Amino acid sequence: MNVYLGTLSTAWSVSRIITALSANLPSNLERVNDPAQAELIVLHVTGRNEHTIRYAQEIKAQVRNYAVIQYALKSTRNPNPQDWYPLWKDAKVVWSYYDLKEHTSNFYHAPLAAGSDLFYPQEAKKKYIVGTIGNCYQAECIGEVQLAAWQTAARALHIGENFNSNPIVDYVSGVSDDQMRELYCSCKWISSLRRKEGFEMPAVEALLCGVRPIIFDTPNYRQWFDGLAEFIPEGTPKNITGRLKKIFKADVKPVTDDEIEETKKRFDWKRSVGGFWERCL
Repeated sequence: MNVYLGTLSTAWSVSRIITALSANLPSNLERVNDPAQAELIVLHVTGRNEHTIRYAQEIKAQVRNYAVIQYALKSTRNPNPQDWYPLWKDAKVVWSYYDLKEHTSNFYHAPLAAGSDLFYPQEAKKKYIVGTIGNCYQAECIGEVQLAAWQTAARALHIGENFNSNPIVDYVSGVSDDQMRELYCSCKWISSLRRKEGFEMPAVEALLCGVRPIIFDTPNYRQWFDGLAEFIPEGTPKNITGRLKKIFKADVKPVTDDEIEETKKRFDWKRSVGGFWERCL
């Protein structure tokens, strides 16, 4: 069966997921680069409810199938799961790190992951108190993180867009996986503070590198990262900055070898993607 996995997106996270889908493709599936040639199309859903539902209906009208990977829900214009039912009900499978089993019978609940062949501890000078990754300044609390670093007289790293030429922040972009690993290892903490929702693959990559992530204490994060991350409540910018200052002033909690092994076990592409393909077939 021919399957279309999507195009490598400018969003590095989606590109990683497509790469994992391709690397773990069963032998009876063949990847094609043209969706018109595909009998099964994988839909990567981050929003655009009506647009995505309309596209899915077109696929079904052509007597073809689709599968859904639902990345976003609460931050979309349609946070009510019932609004997505017209999309989910005809999918071969709906994969999400959210627990949606009450809303669709064809649901697959599994985390995203990271490659331990790419991300692992290495000797590096801890130049930065904290690193941030992303292009959503407000949603990812980049301002709060940088302010807390400045108020504790520490340097910070940001991988992504240069927002404000902050003198205590080093900005880098367009890095390779090897460079990303080196940058993770140069940080004492990695911030994965995303408001509303998210999975935060950088948190997994950082843990594999032996660096503790800081994550909001909300159900969608707690269900996967419990016991591995430093959790703080989601709150006002002032409250977040204050809590980060306390963390940065305290001793860093080293990630143990056992925690790295637990991360590998908990977030494994082969298992997560393998379960997805099993349900598609």
